[in-house]
Amino acid sequence: MQSSKSKRRKIEATSIRFGSRVSLEIAVRLTVEGRSAGYGTIRNASISGALIQTELELPLHTNLVVRLSIPGEKAPATRSLAACVVRVDPAGVGVEWRDIAGVDVTDLLERASNHQMANGDD
Repeated sequence: MQSSKSKRRKIEATSIRFGSRVSLEIAVRLTVEGRSAGYGTIRNASISGALIQTELELPLHTNLVVRLSIPGEKAPATRSLAACVVRVDPAGVGVEWRDIAGVDVTDLLERASNHQMANGDD
């Protein structure tokens, strides 16, 4: 019997990626329809979206909120980013931010990049 993860096939919706991808490793909580659905890890992100590794099986076009703490110089900044699932594949789900290039998304990318540079991460 195949596991649900191995059955997951790559599904894509029409989406356009803007900006360069930044490799990340940020734990997130995913909320669907106001309820906590589960957890995941952002593996990379851009101003238009992110790849989230998760065991959840989220259908294409699912609207969700990605809750995370962004590393920072003094204290982490907690953010809630509205998104929509635009790709499903074995690596997780590709989401497109509802507020493309919004202040919270650009803050995420800037803080994460600065945090990685300060820690010598590549």
